[in-house]
This record gives sequence, structure tokens and C-alpha cells, in this order.
Amino acid sequence: MKLLLMNLLTFTMLWAQSFYVLSEVDTYDAVVVNMSPKTAKYSADIKSLMQSMSKEIGVNIEGHPSRGLFFIISDTSLGDTIGLKVELVLGEYVLREGSTQPVFGVTYMETRLIAPDFKDEEDVDDQLADAVEEMLESFKLQHQEDNKKLSKDKRSVTHETFAAEMGYETDYKIALSKAKKEGKDIMLFMTTSYCPWCRKLENRILSQNDIDAKIKEKYIPLTLNLDTDTFPKQFVKTRFTPILYVVNSKDESIAHQFAGYNNRDGFLRLLNK
Repeated sequence: MKLLLMNLLTFTMLWAQSFYVLSEVDTYDAVVVNMSPKTAKYSADIKSLMQSMSKEIGVNIEGHPSRGLFFIISDTSLGDTIGLKVELVLGEYVLREGSTQPVFGVTYMETRLIAPDFKDEEDVDDQLADAVEEMLESFKLQHQEDNKKLSKDKRSVTHETFAAEMGYETDYKIALSKAKKEGKDIMLFMTTSYCPWCRKLENRILSQNDIDAKIKEKYIPLTLNLDTDTFPKQFVKTRFTPILYVVNSKDESIAHQFAGYNNRDGFLRLLNK
């Protein structure tokens, strides 16, 4: 755990971040790292809240596994004011694609900056408590969402069979020609073969029958591999996947863009318009 904590602090100082994915997170150690002497007395209460939340979502916090959920609290400069940086971070050892050697990674991270009046103990108490409770609630809701049972009203797909099973085009020029002919825009799902968040988008969102019907009613669906397929340069401005583009078939401009699995709600709102 000492090594885990050292790695975590190094990653935090480097502002390492990743997409918020909590599927199959069923065990971790709950740790409070409070580097602010102004708030040291709150550490035990914060850990108690972490333990209660973890119990509520069914996470085992016994045994000091090689995964930790950390609250990191530190003093920070907010202009002319000294405030607090409050971070909730999940750190764990993960395997990179094609590697057998695990590396330390940050798989969840949320940061809040608050500026309490340190001369007013009640204000410090209130602001810190609000931040901690809101961050734990956000983590809990995401964990519940990511680990809920998949709907039965969906198709069974794998990454290799996704395009064929779901009827997605796999060639940009063919999709563009079809979209122009049918008077629709293109919905481009940009993926990679090693992206776990892309798999979640395939299995939890795009393969749902009701969502699939709405997509095909409005768009010509297209899926492309960022690493291996051919497409216009306008779609390679970022290496992050998954990315969903809504492409105007008349001039090939990008009407909407949704990067990351955590932006699925914005995409669903667009479908429902």
C-alpha cells in the first residue's frame, strides 16, 4: 500500500487522468491523504463516509488490495486566496495492451477546488463536507451505473462482430454516399481494438435495440478504427476513444462530437431531440 500511495501521489502531481470507468471494481482500500494541516481533524470523518459509501455499493474494503480509493486534500493557491484542492482518485495496477507487466494507473479522478474562510470553522466544515459528500455520491452513482445488469433488450455483440451484427458501415466513402442518397447525416463511431470504454459503449449503449432504432432513423451509422482505417484528417485531432461524431453529409462538417464514454448522456439527449 505504501508503494501504491507513492505512485498515486506521483500521478496526481502529473495531473494524470482517465475516463471514468468503474465496471468490476469490487474491492479497494479506502484511504484519506490529508496534506492540509487546516483540515487534518476531518480525516477520520471522511474515511468513515468512504467506508459507508463503499458498503452501500457492495465494495470490499478489507485486506489492502493493490487498488485504492483515495481522498487527497491539500492547500492550494486560488489567486490571492489559499483554498483547498479535494481529489477523489481510484488508483490501481493495470495491464497495458500486449504487455504482461502491470503498471500503475489512475482509472477515476474528480477534483474540486473550494475556498472556505479558515477563520470560520463552521464554513470550513460545511464546504469540505459538501464537497466530500457530493464527490462520493457521484462516484456511487457512476459505480452503480457501470455495474448494473445489462438490459435483455439488446443484441449480443463483441468488438469483432459489432459492425456486422449491428449493421454499421465500415467504409467512410460508402457511408457518405448512402447518407447523401437517403438525406441523412452520418453517425461515426470512432474506436480502437484496445479501448475498454469503446467496448462499454458497444455493449451498454449502441447495442440496445431502442437506441439502435433511433440511430438508424436519423443517421447512417459508421464505425471506424482510429489506428487502421482510412478517413478524412478532420477526425484525427485527438487520440482519445471512443468518439462519436455526427457528420453533415452535405459538406462533411462535424455537427456534434462526443468524446469518451462519460459523454454518453449528451449523445442520448441528441437522439431524443
